[in-house]
Amino acid sequence: MRMVKGVQGARCCLLLAGLVTQLVGVLPAHADHAADLPAAATAVQGPAWSDGLDERSARNGPLRLRWSGYLQAQYQRDQQSHDELAPGGTPLNQDRFVVRRARLRATASWELASEHAAEAVVEYDGNTVRGISAGVRRAQIGWRWRSAAEAEPWLAVTGGLTSIPFGDELRVGPDQLPFFERSAASLAWFPGSTDTGLRVHGALGWFRYDVAATSGVPFDERLAPTAIDPTAAPDLLGRLGFAAEPARGLHVSGGASYLAGTGLSPGSDASKARVIWKDYNDNGQLDSGESVALPAQIARASTTYKRWAVGLDLRATLQSGLGTTQLWLEGALANNLDRGQFVADPVLTGRDQRGVGGLVGLVHELPLGLFVGLRASVYRPDLDQLDSRRGLLQPVAARYDAISPLLGLRWHDDLRLALQYDHIADRLGRDAAGEPTDLRNDRWTLRAQARF
Repeated sequence: MRMVKGVQGARCCLLLAGLVTQLVGVLPAHADHAADLPAAATAVQGPAWSDGLDERSARNGPLRLRWSGYLQAQYQRDQQSHDELAPGGTPLNQDRFVVRRARLRATASWELASEHAAEAVVEYDGNTVRGISAGVRRAQIGWRWRSAAEAEPWLAVTGGLTSIPFGDELRVGPDQLPFFERSAASLAWFPGSTDTGLRVHGALGWFRYDVAATSGVPFDERLAPTAIDPTAAPDLLGRLGFAAEPARGLHVSGGASYLAGTGLSPGSDASKARVIWKDYNDNGQLDSGESVALPAQIARASTTYKRWAVGLDLRATLQSGLGTTQLWLEGALANNLDRGQFVADPVLTGRDQRGVGGLVGLVHELPLGLFVGLRASVYRPDLDQLDSRRGLLQPVAARYDAISPLLGLRWHDDLRLALQYDHIADRLGRDAAGEPTDLRNDRWTLRAQARF
């Protein structure tokens, strides 16, 4: 009996060894970069149009299958953290371990001719930002036309859940951003970096173009997938730019972006007349003047409004014997575009909400893989905000500024360990007297990232 079991175990080992041999024969020894989404090899990222992953591939005739992925695990501490529960039961603790992103991308491409190809991409994500959640983050199908000698296609058409072509920071993949997350203005205007729609982009020499018609509801990976376009009119947006190498080791890119879209004020339901009690002196008793009559309200229909944004960006990358240095600038002006932090509703407020945001960043990586960086970002969500003080309306300098130093180490292009501190000057907080003050919400994050 023992001899029979030994023979069966040997057969299993031989079958397993044969299977491993077949898999090794199929998979390539080196990574094959995505055709129109090349990956950066250092902590200091390359051209701004790169939003892909380092993808491995396998060929089967005209069909080419590629896969890639990355994992971001981190520990964070936040001054806003409390061992309490918010109304509704949501924990307020922010000092915790988090799986920020765990993504896997599959790409299938068909070579239709020597310069033409069709492609389908599906990207899946899991995280523990607000409990365990998972879902599709990218699902697109498209066609591209390019020469084998060119890094980017002359013309590419993509439809589905695809990238939003606005600015520089928004179009870079989360695994390729030198800093952990996008700046406050970018997150407020575009809660997610993908949206459903049709996109046309390409490169003609030094000229870059990227335009799209989208639903106008960016997919926010931090929230439940409930985004549905509330209006029939699509958002039209795009970026026209350039990419050049004026000197050896120096790469410069930049562009101008524009967005024109339509938002929706949801309106309100009708309500009956009612009487409420406001305990002004907090004594728990109904005193004179504490009963308030509220008249009946008719239903307010939903109303659309216009929103727009313009932006400029510039990035320069210098490679020398001291390592790689990257400097970039970006700024934008927006009207009624905030969809993630101070949601704009000009119909309800009776005026447009004008905002401005921008950043300047510098990252340097030494030849040994050690890199340091510093980013300064500003966000003014409402340039015309007024606040009621002692019965008078006064202008308020609503601002959200951040200084973010970064220190990290990279191994073998795919492994990175970094520490980032965010010092946030947030004048949107309130003190005990109700006066605007700097909200204590600094945080630091230690993150490990692995790409495969």
